Amino acid sequence: MARSIAASVALGCVALLLSGCGDAAREPVVQPSTAKQSVIDFAEESSVAMGGHWERASGPGVRECEQASGTPGTTFVYIVRRVDTDGADASADVRTVSKQWQDLGITVDEYQSGGPGPVPGVRGRGGPVVSASFDAYPGNYRISVVSKCSDGMPDQFRLGN
Repeated sequence: MARSIAASVALGCVALLLSGCGDAAREPVVQPSTAKQSVIDFAEESSVAMGGHWERASGPGVRECEQASGTPGTTFVYIVRRVDTDGADASADVRTVSKQWQDLGITVDEYQSGGPGPVPGVRGRGGPVVSASFDAYPGNYRISVVSKCSDGMPDQFRLGN
């Protein structure tokens, strides 16, 4: 009798341990409202750091993505543009954005486009978003942000549900 109780307790502990390990390995589920708001907040904080007047250019739009569990989900894409770039210092703005994003745990890559009038910019991955980019085109600054994958299907959000 004592052996069967000990065996039952041992099996119960193993089952509990395995289920705990399974839960710990999964990424937390991101709620769609949180993912959507994250791209809006991120773009706003980035634009405030540079100053100037910014407006929404697109989004938040929705796209399908794959969650860590392998199930389909929704990611949000948001783009803002600066409407007053006269007198803006593109190189200084790239450095400002790069530092701000690094402080948020984002891996950044500063770059310049090719051609006779190279355009500076920053690309980033990780941190509170999946990816972000800032392009300092003369007269057309843009920040694009992609959220982490959230629950739900894009069609639910396209239809306003």
